[in-house]
Formats: sequence, C-alpha cells, structure tokens
Amino acid sequence: MSLFYGRNTSVSSPFIKSSPVSQVLCTLVRNSDGNYSAVDQNGATLGIFTKSQVIHGSQGFQRSNDFLLQDQSAKLLPKERVCNCLKKRIDKTKQREVKYNENRKKAHYANVQRCGSIWSCPVCAKQITEKRRVELKKGLETWKNVHRGSVMLLTLTFSHSQSESLKSLLERQRKAYKIFLETTKVKEIFKHFGVKYKIRSLEATYGQNGWHPHFHVLLLGYFKIEDLMFRDLLAELWIKSCVRAGLNAPSMTHGLDLRDGTYADQYVSKWGIESELTKGHVKKGRNGGFTPFDLLQLSLYNETIFEKDCGKLFQEFAIAMKGSRQLVWSRGLKALLDLDEKTDEELAEETEKDAITLRTIDDFIFSLICHYQKRWDFLRCLERDYDNGCFGTGETEQLLIDILEKEHIRLGIAS
Repeated sequence: MSLFYGRNTSVSSPFIKSSPVSQVLCTLVRNSDGNYSAVDQNGATLGIFTKSQVIHGSQGFQRSNDFLLQDQSAKLLPKERVCNCLKKRIDKTKQREVKYNENRKKAHYANVQRCGSIWSCPVCAKQITEKRRVELKKGLETWKNVHRGSVMLLTLTFSHSQSESLKSLLERQRKAYKIFLETTKVKEIFKHFGVKYKIRSLEATYGQNGWHPHFHVLLLGYFKIEDLMFRDLLAELWIKSCVRAGLNAPSMTHGLDLRDGTYADQYVSKWGIESELTKGHVKKGRNGGFTPFDLLQLSLYNETIFEKDCGKLFQEFAIAMKGSRQLVWSRGLKALLDLDEKTDEELAEETEKDAITLRTIDDFIFSLICHYQKRWDFLRCLERDYDNGCFGTGETEQLLIDILEKEHIRLGIAS
C-alpha cells in the first residue's frame, strides 16, 4: 500500500488557481488481481490501476508531438492565447471532460478553450488547415464541375537576405502584390485569361538567405493551355512591382511561376494543389528551408540554424504573422461556390458532434497531466481502454498512477 501525501504547497499552473494541499491525496491498495485501486481520504475509489504499458504508434507520436510543440510555443509566447489553448476551462462551473467519437475512434478534450491560432499553435493549425483543405477542394470541384471553369497556380517570390526582418518583408510583399494587380498590363492579361476570382495563400519558410515569404495564388477563370506563354511577361511585371515596393528584384527564372492547376511538379504533386495552399507551414520544409514548426521543434533542443536561435526565429514569425489570414478569397466567391464563411477561431472550436463523454477531469489531476506533459498520452490511453473494453481498468489508470508516483517523488514523500 502506498500513501500519497501533499505538503503545504500548491500545484503551479498558469491556467489553474493554486490550491494548497495538506492532506492525504489518495491511498493505493493492491487487490488479488495485481491491480491497484486509488482511494481518497474519505474511502471513495478514484480508479483502478493496472501495469499495462503505454505505447506510442507512429500517428500517436505525431499527435503527441503537436501537444509538446504547443507547450513549447506557449513557453516562447507567454502573452499569447496559445498559453491557454486546450487547458483553461470555458465554463468554470464545470469540470473538463474527455469525449470520444466512436466512428473515428478518437478522443478529445471538452470544456477547454482553443486559441484558433493558425500561426502559433500546432494543434489548432492542424485542425484548421485540414478543414481549409477540405473547403478548398470542395470549392475547386464546384468551380470546375458546376461553373465549367479552370484553374491556374501563380506563385510569387522575391529576393531577400538574413538582415531583413520578416515584418518588413511582409509589408513590402503586400505592397508589391497590390502594385502588381493594379498594373494595367496585368489587368489586360488576366482579362484575356478570363480570370473571375482569386484565392491567395501566404506561406513563409526560413533558409540560408533569411525569411522567405511568398504567395500562392489560384486564378479561377477560363484558360487555354497556350495562356502559359504569358509567363515571361508577367514575370517582368512582377519584378518591376517588387522594385517599386522596395524589395530586392527577383530573377526572371524564380520570381514568378505560372502553371496549369492540374500540373504535378515536385512542389505541388506531393500534396495536391489544395494541400499546397493550405498546409504550407505545417509540412516539412523543402530544399534546405525550415517551416515555422520546424523551427519550433528545433527550439525544444535550443538549436540554431544559420547562426540564428530557432526559438527567437519562431517568436519573430508568430508576432509578425499575427492577424494575417492564411487564405484570402475574392469577395463573393465562397457564396458562389456554396461554402460557409467561418473564421479560424470558429473552425478550431468545432468539436465532434457525435461524441460520448468518457470521463471528467478535476483540476488537480489535470494540472499534473499538464505539468508532466501527458495530455496526449491521457487521450490515447482512454481511446485504447475504451476500444479494448477495459475502460476504467486499463492503461489510463496506469498512466495516472505513474504521474502520481512522479509527483510523489518530486515532493520527496516516502512510499
């Protein structure tokens, strides 16, 4: 039998009020089956603990990594909403819950706030970009099949250096894009293309020449294959626009790229055109470049790239991108394609409709789960326990006892 005592101390957590603990938290009693029951000071059973192992599969590790990266982002951005994401309660009169979707066999936290940050929160970003990807795919299919239109992919980049801040580059990039679209010759070419609408995506990576922000623009119109011959003229006009906006002139070769929307080159084929637009900073960097979440990952180990601190680079990215939209649709296009208008925050807050409640979590236990960075493990154990028919007697209870034992050791309490 093990007793878990608390001292006159408190559990430190930025999202849970500290509460002094000076009584027995629980008693662990082993039964004849070799399992443990946790009993509080009033004799109430808190759960049964077994000795089964917690195992991470490939998907499990990835999702676990998202939670760890979210913790790291909160550490680097202490004043941003990501600090409370999936931690702080929405309704303070109710406990946090874990809900389970039986069709998808996935568990998630409920009655917790979501920051909805596409740029600084890996957990929200994955949920939002996936929904944007589905939205974009549906929209393009409607444009092609219902409106009999076609699509071209326009990519706009420019030269840059390590000495230039991302904020400054973004300001000049927006200016260059505005100048480009307002150029008379560009308007004439787009009219010839039959361009009716545009969908613009913003992406930024970091490489040996510093920050590399660039636009992908879907041109929705009625194109002919020979329209690609206008690429060089458009490239010249883009170069002039960049210079006028105070950017370094891009090369004729790399500054502007124009492709048929169905063309499968290295850059687009891996993801498909929809995913290329919506998952730019989630996927891994290519050709020596690092995505923002690559930088966040490296900051866990205090790494540097090109003599720059990865943590500081991620901070610069998150601050500079705050308030920017990942996708900008032409006015009226979503209505035309029968798509709902939803903000990133609304997409992040959407939870499973067909979900059952598995359990509630009190503040003290949740604070320990967060302190020991086991939020994902807790969900995964509940999923497996429910799927294996041992809910309440399986891996979840073993995980909790492991956490309590760690806290026991941290407080220096003898077993």
